[in-house]
Amino acid sequence: MRFLASLVLGACVVLHTNAGIVHSVEQMQRPDSLVFSPQKVLVGLNATAFVRLFKDAGLGDYIDGTRPDRKLTILAPTNHAMDEAFGYDLDDGDDVVLSAKERVQRSPRDRQREWALYHIIEGQYSIEDLAQTPLVRTRLAGEWTDGRPQVVKAQVDQAHRALGSHVSFNGADNILLEPEVIGNTTIYLLSSPMSTPPRLVNALIQNLDLSLFVAAMGASNTVDEIQSEAGVTVLAPVVNAFASLGLVWSYLSLPGDLDARADLSRLIKAHVLTRPVYSDEIPMHTDSSADMLVVKALNGNKVGLYRTPRGMFAFVDQSEQPPFMRRSARSSTSSRLASVLDSSSLKISEPDMLLQTGVAHVLESGLILPLNVEITSAKLLRGMRAHIFADLLERFNLTYVLEDPRGEARTARSSDGDDENEDPHTVAGYSLLVPSDKSWRENPAYRELMRRDHEDISADDSDNPWRNATTSDISHYLGRLVRLHVIPIIDSSPREASEGKRLPTKQLALADRTTYPTLLDDVTLRAHEFATDRFSLQLEGAPFYQTPGGVPFVSVATVVRSGIARSGAVFELDSLLRLPPVSSSGPGGWKRVAWNAAVWLTGIGMGSGLLGVSGYWVRQWWTRADYQSL
Repeated sequence: MRFLASLVLGACVVLHTNAGIVHSVEQMQRPDSLVFSPQKVLVGLNATAFVRLFKDAGLGDYIDGTRPDRKLTILAPTNHAMDEAFGYDLDDGDDVVLSAKERVQRSPRDRQREWALYHIIEGQYSIEDLAQTPLVRTRLAGEWTDGRPQVVKAQVDQAHRALGSHVSFNGADNILLEPEVIGNTTIYLLSSPMSTPPRLVNALIQNLDLSLFVAAMGASNTVDEIQSEAGVTVLAPVVNAFASLGLVWSYLSLPGDLDARADLSRLIKAHVLTRPVYSDEIPMHTDSSADMLVVKALNGNKVGLYRTPRGMFAFVDQSEQPPFMRRSARSSTSSRLASVLDSSSLKISEPDMLLQTGVAHVLESGLILPLNVEITSAKLLRGMRAHIFADLLERFNLTYVLEDPRGEARTARSSDGDDENEDPHTVAGYSLLVPSDKSWRENPAYRELMRRDHEDISADDSDNPWRNATTSDISHYLGRLVRLHVIPIIDSSPREASEGKRLPTKQLALADRTTYPTLLDDVTLRAHEFATDRFSLQLEGAPFYQTPGGVPFVSVATVVRSGIARSGAVFELDSLLRLPPVSSSGPGGWKRVAWNAAVWLTGIGMGSGLLGVSGYWVRQWWTRADYQSL
C-alpha cells in the first residue's frame, strides 16, 4: 500500500506517500510577484474569445489591470456562447448608423469596438446594487446617442437575489453563483452575448401593438428623419390609440392627401422627444412636490414626464403657456394640479425599450394630438368621404358651420330665417350629424334634385314622389333636412376665455338622455346610449306612434363613427334623420302642450256645435210629424 499513514495536525493534513510528503493547507501563500488582473480571471473563466476581441478592438487597457483605480463591471460571455451566437460576426444588421448629420459607414473593427464597449458598465455593481439600480450605463456612447451612454437593463430575481445565477442582463443570464471581484472590477459571466440596441423600427416591429405607429411613420415619411435623430425618447402609442381617434384617423390616413400627410407628420413628431429619458430619470410627483421633467419634442410641443405610486406618466398640455409645467415644491400647487394631471396624462405601460439612438416608452392608451395639428370639421368630412354633405352645406350657404365661430374671420351668415335667432356670442362651434353618401343617394328628393341639375331626363325614377314638385320646394326641403343634422354648441363662458383653444372633448361628446338643439327652430334631438359608447339620435317629442295620416313615423339614426375637431364633432350616421311631420313641426315644449290643448278644445267645440244643430233639426222634424197639411 503506497499511503503509509495519514496525520492531521491542526489545520493541516499531512499525506505520506512513497514519493514524499504533501501538506494540505486552508490558505495559499501568494507571492508578491503574482498579481491577478481582470484579463487573467477572464481567461480562467473560459472567456478567452472575449479577451481576444477586446485586444483586437484596442480596448485591452480595460482588462489588463493597467488602470486599477477605474471602477468597472464587465459582462463577459463564455467562449461557447460567443461561438454559438455569431462566431465573431458582430454585425447587428445595421450596416449604416444614422447619425444626427450624416450616415457613417462602420468598419468591422468599429462594430467590434461598439459591441465590446456595450459589455463594460461604468462603476462596480454587486447583486444588491443591481436590484436597486436595474438600469446601468455602459461605456458605449457616440453620435447616435448625442454623447450619452447606452443602457443595459439588469433583472434580479427577488426570490433568489442572494444567488448571482438569478441575475440577467438584457435577457442574458449570469451563470456564476457569485460575481468575480478583482480589485475595482466586477465580472459577470453570461450564457449569451448581448446585442447592441437596435434601430427604432427594428425595435418597434417586435411588438404587434406598435405596428400602426410604425405604419404611420412610414405613411408620413418620417422614418428616416426620426431614426437619424441623435439621442431621442419615443413615446409609442398602441394600435387602440389610433383606432380611438375614429374619423380623425380616417382623415390622417387618407392616401395622397398632402394636408393629411403633413398633419400626420406633426402628430408623429410630437411623440419624439429631443433627449433620451430613462425611467430612473423621471421625477416623483408627490403631495409635497409637483416636479416633472419637461422635454421638447421634434414637433416643438413640450411633454412633461413624472411618476407616482401608480406608475409613470406623460403629461401633454393643450395651452400655449402651461403654468403647471414649471417646477414647484409647494404642496398647495401639487394638490391643485393633481386633478389636472390625472385627466390630461398618458400612462406609460412599458418603459425603457432600448434603442440605438435612445429609448422608447410604450403608452398604455391615448396619444398626443399637438396644437399645430389643426383638425377641422371639413377635414373630418374628407376623412369619411362625405362629399354630398359637404356639397349641400355649400349649396345652402351653411359652410360657416365648418369654421370656428370664435375666430376673427367668419363667413357671413345665411340670410335664411332659420338662422336669425342664433346668438353668435353663445355659439362656440357646431357638431355635424353626417349620413353617408349612400344614404343621401337613397333619398328621393336628393335624387330628383341631382337629376335636374344634370338634366338627366332619361333617369328611370318615375316613381319618385318628388318628380312633379318644383325645384324650389325640393331645395327648401333639403335645406331644412341639412339644418336638422347640425347641432350648435352653446358655450356660456366668455368668448375671450376660449379664443384659440380647442373645445373640451367632454363638451362635444354625446351623453345619454340629453337633448340637443338643431339649426331648425324649435326642433331638438335626444341621444340614447343603447350600449357602452354606442348612441342613437331621434327627434325630441316626435313619437314612434301613428301620425295623423295613419302612417308610422320614426326618425332615428345610429352613430357609426365619430371624430373630434377643433370647434365641434362629426358623427357619422347610418341613415338620414327624417324631418318632423307638419303636425309636429309646430311649437315645442310648453308651447306644444298649449297648442295641443287648443286643438282639442277647438275640436270639442266644433263637435258640440255640430251635435246641437243636429239635435235641433231632429226635434223640429219630430214635432212637425204630428201636424197635417191644410
